[in-house]
Amino acid sequence: MSDPSPLGNFNPVDAPGYESILQCMRCGFCLAVCPTYALTNRERSSPRGRAALARAVAEGKLEFSPAVGEEAFFCLDCKACSTACPSGVRVGTIMEFCRSQEQVFHPPSLPAGMLRDFILRRMLPSPTLMETSLLPLRLYQRLGLQWAVRHLGLNKCLPDVLAKLEGLLPPLSRPLRREIPSLIPAQGKKRGRVAFFLGCAMSLVFPEVSRQTARILSQQGFDVATPREVKCCGAPHLAEGDRESARHLALINLDLFLGADADYIVTDCAGCGCALKEYDELLEGRAEQERLGRFRAKIRDISEFLAEVGIRTEELRPVPVSVTYHEPCHLVHGQGLSGPPRQVIGKIPGVELREMKESTWCCGMAGSFALKEIRTSRRLLERKLFHVKATGADVLITANPGCHLQLASGLRELGMKQPVLHIVELLGRSLPA
Repeated sequence: MSDPSPLGNFNPVDAPGYESILQCMRCGFCLAVCPTYALTNRERSSPRGRAALARAVAEGKLEFSPAVGEEAFFCLDCKACSTACPSGVRVGTIMEFCRSQEQVFHPPSLPAGMLRDFILRRMLPSPTLMETSLLPLRLYQRLGLQWAVRHLGLNKCLPDVLAKLEGLLPPLSRPLRREIPSLIPAQGKKRGRVAFFLGCAMSLVFPEVSRQTARILSQQGFDVATPREVKCCGAPHLAEGDRESARHLALINLDLFLGADADYIVTDCAGCGCALKEYDELLEGRAEQERLGRFRAKIRDISEFLAEVGIRTEELRPVPVSVTYHEPCHLVHGQGLSGPPRQVIGKIPGVELREMKESTWCCGMAGSFALKEIRTSRRLLERKLFHVKATGADVLITANPGCHLQLASGLRELGMKQPVLHIVELLGRSLPA
């Protein structure tokens, strides 16, 4: 995204590239797929409107005002506009740069800034601190306090943000990172060696998903190496405008996984996969291009990997269930992967896939968006669950922890009975015991 074009009123550090902004032709193809525009019908909250704001700042016609920063964070960064755009404009990426600019021109208050720095620069880079931070929440559940809060309606008395956080909290078990073997040998005829990128949210909040991912990879004939020194992929930092911290983490992961001597680097988190595939851009000028290219060539989402290498189906058992599939934004739009998840689902005997309307639309989670824009997030979630209900499917499938949390919370609140499963959990049910 870096180029020598005019910066205008942008700060020179981590400014969006002028040429990338100029690619927008204002054709309007993006309007039909933008969730925030669909809700507000407000031009500045559309992708082309946001691109116009960035262009005006770059050309010196507009200061980087609070309104520009507001739109940078009101963007879901769902990347649907990039899929629809005939010119390939990446407005979500432009808005990520504008979020970095917001920290320069309109920094948060001291308390908010200290909390932000603690989360982004202390907690997320430390797997041990992340694991420790969940101990009070696990105790909250073990003592039955969560059951009491929810069944007595006490969560309705909480401030909106805390009520949302409590509603998102799933049943927690022991984090996986310390328990997963550093090497799980291939079963049957060996087909290769993969390095498993263990995502923060998956290993902490949905450890069974990653446990099934490693099990499936092994069953499919691959040695599975899982580096326990793995760091956060940097996606939360990019979303919050802290690109420098994201670069620091990316450099660590780059060295770690290129040293793993693996044919592929596999992740089961759509958000992680999207961030990892953009390391070559994030680290441009900070790491050798050859190494970045080699790293990028190895990255695969688990569904992408299984579809590419082919699934051994001879031992799979029937799973007689109907499912519908919500496509995570960072998988379908960020990585361009819509077919592979469906191919994996289609390989599982007995599974009936019922397509939902607007399967590619954001569920409203979008990282911290669900906490900052609670009402808007709720409206997007209700729209999504309306389409889920219309399918009549037994199970809702997705492939990203944020989506999983948001969807499961909404289903519970609306009294809908469908469980939410990751694709690998569904495939895991079909594997021999």
